[in-house]
Amino acid sequence: MIDLKRVMLTPADKEDWLSMRESDITSTQSPALFGLSPYSTKFELYHAKRGDYTSEFKSNDRVAWGLRLESSIAQGAAEDHGWEIEPLKDYGRIPDARIGSSFDFRILSPASEAGLLEVKNIDRFVFNDGWVLDSGQIEAPPHIELQAQHEMLVSGDDRITIAGLVGGNDLKLIRREADEEVQNLILEKVAEFWESVSKAEEPSPLFP
Repeated sequence: MIDLKRVMLTPADKEDWLSMRESDITSTQSPALFGLSPYSTKFELYHAKRGDYTSEFKSNDRVAWGLRLESSIAQGAAEDHGWEIEPLKDYGRIPDARIGSSFDFRILSPASEAGLLEVKNIDRFVFNDGWVLDSGQIEAPPHIELQAQHEMLVSGDDRITIAGLVGGNDLKLIRREADEEVQNLILEKVAEFWESVSKAEEPSPLFP
């Protein structure tokens, strides 16, 4: 685990949670710094963090049902694999780096599998399109793999399990260990980003 000052904060409500996120690069935002986010670019993130505009995420049926099913998927995975889990709804921060993250659940036991639990509700077509199956091993899309390392970096956990329910009835598990090389690269990219914001050095809006 990289030795950094970490804090865990309990948001009072959704507005408080959104306010906490404004000062940080979060786990869903850091892929944009690598050009890997399917949701935003570094250019958009730069202007959002400068306060030039408010980025309003518009939900859809897939997102709404994913949120509704999150707890059910987590509980089902716990029953299938004999885990004891708990919700982890605090917001984590590394204040000096201005980096933060929200979380889904934590696996408490058995000790051999203890760590963060990230839940995904995955459309079958999305899974076939973006997830990689190789000799029985599953690799998530790059932005999700990066999100997992970001979450471990912020929480200080050494392990995360991604539990993805594909097509409503096919549970896939991906277990990842903390990768300090990747996490240090995240910290470097975040530091470079905040420096560009402070110096008003706008990223290029053009991406391949």
